[in-house]
Amino acid sequence: MMRGSAKAFLYVLALTLGLLYVTKFNGDTASDEEESVAPLHIRKLTCAKHNSFAFVKTHKTGSSTMSNILLRYTEHNKLNQLQGKFKTSTEYHSLTAHDYPPTPDGQPYHAFVMHATYNYTFLRQKLDPTARFFTIIRHPVSRYISAFNFFGTYKTYDRTDFNNAILKHVKQNSGYMKTTERCQNCRFLVNNVAQDMGFDFTGYYNAVDKEAFLDAWLAEKDRELDYVLLTEHFDLSLVLLARKMCWSVHDMAYLKSLESMSKPFVAEGTKGAVLDLQRVDARIYEYYNRTFWEHVNREEGIWEELEELQRVNAEMADKCIAGKRKAGQMSAYQLVLSSFGRSNFTCKAMAMRVLKFGHLIQMRDQGLRSDPDLQSIEDGYLTLQDLYDLRYGEGS
Repeated sequence: MMRGSAKAFLYVLALTLGLLYVTKFNGDTASDEEESVAPLHIRKLTCAKHNSFAFVKTHKTGSSTMSNILLRYTEHNKLNQLQGKFKTSTEYHSLTAHDYPPTPDGQPYHAFVMHATYNYTFLRQKLDPTARFFTIIRHPVSRYISAFNFFGTYKTYDRTDFNNAILKHVKQNSGYMKTTERCQNCRFLVNNVAQDMGFDFTGYYNAVDKEAFLDAWLAEKDRELDYVLLTEHFDLSLVLLARKMCWSVHDMAYLKSLESMSKPFVAEGTKGAVLDLQRVDARIYEYYNRTFWEHVNREEGIWEELEELQRVNAEMADKCIAGKRKAGQMSAYQLVLSSFGRSNFTCKAMAMRVLKFGHLIQMRDQGLRSDPDLQSIEDGYLTLQDLYDLRYGEGS
C-alpha cells in the first residue's frame, strides 16, 4: 500500500491537471482583468474524446515536451498507461513482453508515450484496438545540428570551430550507405528519426533499388500512423492533434524546457552536406511535411486556436517561470521556477523532465512506499487557493 501522501499526490495531480483551465477560462465570475482579454476563438467540443493512443517518441524533436503534455493528459483522464523499465532518457530499447507486462485486470492499455524503438505490432497487441498512432519529426539538418551540439559530439572533431567539426564528421562518413552500412559517431545524429521509428537499415543498404525500398516503408508507416507532426510548427501541431483527438486546446499547454544554450554558425554548404548524409530522414521529412499541411488546410479556425494556445502558454510561463539555468552537463537550459511556481503543482508538473515524471507515475502504480523523486515533490500540492491565485493573479 502507498503512503497517504502518495495517494494525496495522485489526487492532487488529477485535480490540478483537470481543473486548472476549467477554473482559468470557464469560471462563473470574471475579474476586471479578465474582461480586458480578447474573446476566445476555440471549438465547442461536441465530439467524444479519443483517449487511446501511442506516441512514437523521437530524439531532438521536441518529443519530451510532447510526452510531458501527454503524461499530464493521461493522468487527468485516468488512462491506463503502458510503461517500461528504462534507465535513461536517451536509451531507446526494444519493446519486449518482459518489460511491458499485461495489466493486472487483463484489459488493454490506453496510452504509450515513453522512450522505446517503435514496434507497431507489439504496441497494437498491448493497446486498446481503437488506439491512434502519431509521432513528431524535424527537418534532418536542424535536428542533426541540434543533436551534434546537445550531445557534445563536435568536441570529438573540433572544439573551437563547430562548422569545421561537422565537415570532419561528414567526411569521415562519406561512404555511409554507399560502400558501407556503418556510420561512425552517428548515434542520435544521422537518420535518427528513421532509427527511432524502427527502420531496417540493413535491408535498405542491401536493396537493389533503395528508393523502392524506402517507398514501401513509407507506405507501411502511412498505414500505421494516423498523424505525423512537425517540430518546426510545434504549437500548430499541438492544435492539430487536439482537433484530431477531440481534445481541448487547453490540454496542450506547456512550458518550454531544455532549450539550446547557443546556436552555433553552420554554413549553407555544410548544411547541404549534412542533408546528403541523411537521405532516409530527408525522404521521411519531405513526405510528412506534405501530409501535415494537407491536414492543416482542412481545419477551419485552426489559426485562431493557435493564437489561444500561445496566449495560454505565455500566461503560464509568466506565472510559473523566474528564469533558466544550465542543465547539468548538457548544452541546454532548464527552467527555474518562480516562487509561485515552486509552490504550485501545475507549474512543477509542466516543468518536470519527462523521465522523472514517468518514473514517478510508475512508482505510484507499482505501490512502492518510498522513492526520491516522489519525496522531492510531495510538499508541492496544489490547493484550491493556488487555483484561485493562478486565476486571479494574487499569488505572485
